[in-house]
Amino acid sequence: MADYDVESVIRKIVDAKGSTWSPHEKIPLIAKELEQQKADLRLFLGNCDFDINAIYNESTELCAESKDLIQEMEKCKKEIEQETMAEILKSIENHDQIAKQLESINFAWNIVSDIVKCGKYVKNFDEGREAQSFSKAVESVYDMLKFIETPAEGFEQLDLYANTKNTARLILDSLLNDLYQAWFRMISYTTQPDTSKTVITLNINIDDSLVSIDVLNALDKCEKLSEKISEFADFLKKEVFVPILQHDCLVCVESDEVATITINYKQNYTPTYGDVIGNLRLLFHFLNNKFNVDFKPDKSIMRMLGNLIASELCEMLIKDCFIDTIPNNINDLQRYTLVTNDIADFQNFLTVLKIFPPEGLSLLSYMDRIDVLFADRSSQHFLATARTIMMKDLSVTMSIGVEKIPDEPVSFDIFEDDPHVLEALETFDKTVPKSLFYFPRCMISKTAQELLDLVYMVMEQAVQCSDVVCKKLYYTARLIFELYDAVVPYHHENYLHTIPQYVALFHNNCMFLAHNLQMLGDKWLSLLDREPQYAVGFIDLVQRVRTLGHRHLAAHMQQQRKQILDNIRSSDLNCIVVKDVLSENAEAAVRQCLRQLQILKNVWIGVFPPNVFTRLMGTLVNMFVEELIHRVCSVEDISMEMASQLTDMYTLVVQKSPTLFQSLSDVEQHVKSWIKLQELIFVLGGSLKDIENHWNDGCGPLAVHFTREELRNLIKALFQNTQFRANLLAKIK
Repeated sequence: MADYDVESVIRKIVDAKGSTWSPHEKIPLIAKELEQQKADLRLFLGNCDFDINAIYNESTELCAESKDLIQEMEKCKKEIEQETMAEILKSIENHDQIAKQLESINFAWNIVSDIVKCGKYVKNFDEGREAQSFSKAVESVYDMLKFIETPAEGFEQLDLYANTKNTARLILDSLLNDLYQAWFRMISYTTQPDTSKTVITLNINIDDSLVSIDVLNALDKCEKLSEKISEFADFLKKEVFVPILQHDCLVCVESDEVATITINYKQNYTPTYGDVIGNLRLLFHFLNNKFNVDFKPDKSIMRMLGNLIASELCEMLIKDCFIDTIPNNINDLQRYTLVTNDIADFQNFLTVLKIFPPEGLSLLSYMDRIDVLFADRSSQHFLATARTIMMKDLSVTMSIGVEKIPDEPVSFDIFEDDPHVLEALETFDKTVPKSLFYFPRCMISKTAQELLDLVYMVMEQAVQCSDVVCKKLYYTARLIFELYDAVVPYHHENYLHTIPQYVALFHNNCMFLAHNLQMLGDKWLSLLDREPQYAVGFIDLVQRVRTLGHRHLAAHMQQQRKQILDNIRSSDLNCIVVKDVLSENAEAAVRQCLRQLQILKNVWIGVFPPNVFTRLMGTLVNMFVEELIHRVCSVEDISMEMASQLTDMYTLVVQKSPTLFQSLSDVEQHVKSWIKLQELIFVLGGSLKDIENHWNDGCGPLAVHFTREELRNLIKALFQNTQFRANLLAKIK
């Protein structure tokens, strides 16, 4: 039967949109619809496959049976509430009484059981002592103490509990004391320190006898064996392993039970890795002969000792010994497998002895960083070598450079196919002076050449190594020159302040190093067979090194200048105005200055390049000459006798000064005031007429080298006030 929608039927009969209807009008329609639905229902039931009446009758019978069952259940419920519940309550009361009785019995039984067990432990302890078995006695007492820690309820309130516990602890302390004495008899070590050496004696008397195994088991049972082995391991690490790694040691096996370690204290001594491995092999072989006793399955003192020392021993060997075996040059690094094979063999030895575990520790773990370690090692070696060279005597010299720059033209024929390159090279050849590529002949310290050779060695080694090492060595090479700036002036400070030759050599050394630094970066790149990921160059250091040499040379020139000026100003030349005649100290001061300059010539000639020597000597002589001129030109009155003395002294300067140079003509070229000094001598010894002729109305040599004011002052100081002098002074205005 299809679904019947009541709402839609009602909505259809009652038109909501219509507003003029009444219930009386719609009731017949609804009744008609109901009759229609009844007819449809009768038709549906008539056509249905099921017997509706039979189903209805069966349902009525089931309903009646259900009511009967409900009545029977109500009856049973009343019977249970009235009779069965009383019996259940009585049973529960009896159960509670039985439970209390059982709890009391269990309480008493637990106390008695604990007392019996304590008695059993005491009996076992007595049997162990009678049998002289430490392990059985310790096991009994230790187990009894553990058992007493968790007593049954009520047992700990008994006096017997407290007495038993105290007695057990006293017995255990006594047993531990006996065990410690037995351990000391089996393993003992002594140290005999002295100022020059220390002797350590190991006395080990452990074997696979029942007595030794019994002591070991007893200590292990009371958890004291690990403590004792740990004490021995700490002793080995601090008192044995460290000296073997740092000092001259000798391990000697005196007998099966005794071995000695002799530590000799030597300054600046580091044992080789072979000595360290040899000493440790002997020591561990001796220990293995005694400690390799399995007092329990797969448990021996050697294995326990290994667990305690393996990690620290591995770290100590790598840090304090094996890293130091890394070479500082590429050739030795290529042969380093000989060392690593020895180390691997030693590790295998330690693994067989169960000192090292089969996996997890490796004495060659540092090889994972071999590039970094080799770079650091090489860098430290080269820097230490450089520092040693820098601290050597600067006065050990050698000749370097060329006397004359070659004039041979440079050929660019190989680039004639590329006109742009050829044009660029020809322009470069015309623009850049050839002197840039040649160092002038002079003397330098051998240490400067040694230092440069060392840098080239660094460079040659760097280009053969990996990028990590190459970069490190590049910065090391740069650091060498920075170190030169810091070490040499400080270490040779006294000599650089007092000895002219040292200053000259140091200046030349700096110029020589700076000259080579200009092309060092290009040489480095030309040898490198790959493109570096960092900038390579030394140009920035060139000016720094040059400035270092210039600064010390300038300071020394100032010192020489001061000495010359002090000599002159401490003589009568400084007080011409108050004297009519100069004393002997004036000429002595001039001669002293000339001697000082002569000494500088003897020291510097051949050391400095010729052009540098000439400029330096010209600077000092010019300063000397200007001071002499100033002494006279600043005086208001000069007597005739003093003028004669000045003429003689200044003539001496004119005679001696040219000999201070390599060529006599250099004095005129490099001493700016040279002609002025000669003209001053002419004025001191000449007449007014001679002076007038040399003035020549402002066109003569006096007009070239003297100012009008200077010449007027000289004339006023030398000549009396006459008409001729007045006329001459009027002309000079």
